[in-house]
Amino acid sequence: MNQDEVKDMGFNDLICPHCHSRLSMHDGVLLCQSCKQEYPIIDGIPNFCQKDEYWCNVSREKMQELNAKARESGDWLNTAKELIPEYLDAIEPFDRADAQFLWPTKSESRILDAGSMWGGLTIPVAQYCREMFALDKTIETLAFLKMRAEQMGFNNIYVVASTLGNLPFLDGYFDMVILSGVLEWVAFEQEVVLEVHWGKRRSDSARYSKNPRQVQLEVLCEIQRVLKPGGHLYLAIENSIGYQYLAGAPDDHVNIKYVPFLPRFMANAITKWKLNCEYRTYIYTLGGYRSLLKDSGFQNVEFYGAFSHYILPSEIIPISLIKYWKKALFPVGNKAWYKKVAVGIFPKGLLKYVSPSFIALAKTAGEEEQNGARLIQLLRKAGLLRDSVAADIRLVKCKGRPGNYHAANFLVYLKNKKRPAYFCKICRNNKYADILEDEANNLKVVNKLLVDTEFNSSIPRLLYFGTIDNITILVTQYLEGEPSGFNPGRSLSKGNLRKLDESIQAGIRLLVKFQKYTQVRDVEAVPYLLSVIEKQREILNNNDKLTKEIDSDIKELVEEIKTLKGLSIPVCAVHGDYDFYYNILLSGNEVSIVDFEHFEREGLPSLDLASLIFNPILISYERSGTGVPLLTYIDSNNLKGYIRQWLSLYSVLSGLSMNILKYLAPIAALEQQTKEYPYYRDPNTYPMYPKKAFTELLSLY
Repeated sequence: MNQDEVKDMGFNDLICPHCHSRLSMHDGVLLCQSCKQEYPIIDGIPNFCQKDEYWCNVSREKMQELNAKARESGDWLNTAKELIPEYLDAIEPFDRADAQFLWPTKSESRILDAGSMWGGLTIPVAQYCREMFALDKTIETLAFLKMRAEQMGFNNIYVVASTLGNLPFLDGYFDMVILSGVLEWVAFEQEVVLEVHWGKRRSDSARYSKNPRQVQLEVLCEIQRVLKPGGHLYLAIENSIGYQYLAGAPDDHVNIKYVPFLPRFMANAITKWKLNCEYRTYIYTLGGYRSLLKDSGFQNVEFYGAFSHYILPSEIIPISLIKYWKKALFPVGNKAWYKKVAVGIFPKGLLKYVSPSFIALAKTAGEEEQNGARLIQLLRKAGLLRDSVAADIRLVKCKGRPGNYHAANFLVYLKNKKRPAYFCKICRNNKYADILEDEANNLKVVNKLLVDTEFNSSIPRLLYFGTIDNITILVTQYLEGEPSGFNPGRSLSKGNLRKLDESIQAGIRLLVKFQKYTQVRDVEAVPYLLSVIEKQREILNNNDKLTKEIDSDIKELVEEIKTLKGLSIPVCAVHGDYDFYYNILLSGNEVSIVDFEHFEREGLPSLDLASLIFNPILISYERSGTGVPLLTYIDSNNLKGYIRQWLSLYSVLSGLSMNILKYLAPIAALEQQTKEYPYYRDPNTYPMYPKKAFTELLSLY
């Protein structure tokens, strides 16, 4: 390897971490031109570690096996699924990096992921910046990350082995440094294999000369050195008085209760007694982090609460807004007992102090371009924030579907901090921008269909869709509302059934309006349904799903439908995922529908109605684990009368005959089973799709 090859690899600006002099290539190693220290290059990775260190969830041998097989197969993902499936959630999901849209970065930014491990943040962030450096002290995880990046087609990711105390980078080299789940570990110098050592007694107790906070300060000062003037640190870490710890959950780093918030000397005594090692993984309160960052020279720190953990947060909320989110964060009926404690004890104004984990954006001294968060930059370029200044804008990463296919959801608050102005969806993985494009096109159709109607305020109005700086974004106006209060994990008590009844009745009223405004035509029920069912039967047969039992049930259904002479059925628009857990929002007497990814301009009214009624029942049935037939479950929980009332309400409001509606379950189940699904949606996520649900519904009339 010569000097030109080193330059091509993106390491031409590396320096000696000890004397900060330039490096040159000499006999296959990087040689400091001043102190003559040599640094080897291992599998294309410059190694600046002074000793062989290892930090990982799995053993070195397992990582070496993973790397060898992934290299041989050329398929890192399937190799990881085979060898370390339990850690895929720490490797694959792009939603781990949703917070990047809160960062004041640009497409030209150079970013360092300090403590990158498998690349859970490195990979998704690299899509939207010029250069991405991944740094860790474990060669094996870096080798995996490097191979993963190459196999995924990233050519802007550079991996470097180094500790954080002495970084091999020039002063002011980076626009942003990521420190996620790392700062608490920097003072712990022993080898760590989490699946072996987490919460277990150690035999290699080490002696330390520096206090953990002192080590953390030194690391933060070194990070500040490599940041540009006005550059930013992204810090993600647990809260020492997070409600989960106060309620008795064990410390995430040593697996011992109460040590995060005990005085340090007591925590140290406990870990020495139980684990034979010092308590070195310091985490702090909100005030403690303010002090730590201030003492290390950072300025203008902006804090967010990350719920329920910074690793895969469902919500990231500015601490000034957390008080408005108590109901959403801790819904009534939540099964997590420590969240019930949080609801019962802490007034909403104090919730920010007991957030389970924090995210901090801290700025170095010096001038910076007044760009604001990445999302704010996008909204400006989209023409939606012409007169607003960044200081008046608050962004919230809100709950949505996990996974690489789905978008990251954000709310945009302007001067009114209680009610958002915009709802944004941002493409997590730019390879799947077509998904947002489909939804945008669907929204255009729906907006046009329902313009100048009373229904217009109950659907999201598309304000912008496009790709800016390689980031695809969809923006609608914000619709007020919350999901149903019905809890399918609880018994079907009177109170829970009342919430179910209220939600379904509200959903029916909205659905009838939607279907009336979007109706295309009426068709004669018998020939139309028979034609549809025949096609569905053919699809089942072609997919080897047409068993004798299913075929028999279909034949019986056909004979029943033949008796529906003289009746008609409307053809109308279909939402395609009419479910009040995600897509139906309730606000007093107002109801709204969101998420039109699966919208169809023409179809039967049955699928949306059946999804509304049977999805919550099927989820409750599945979670009950009773093993009885669905009809028995419905009878034993007094649901038959409710179903009859719901169908009757729909019949009265829509004009569709109850003689047709009594076959709703099998008609909709056949439709759900035989639809053509997009590549990004697993049909098993629809409650009516799995085989057991399908066969039960097919005979439910």
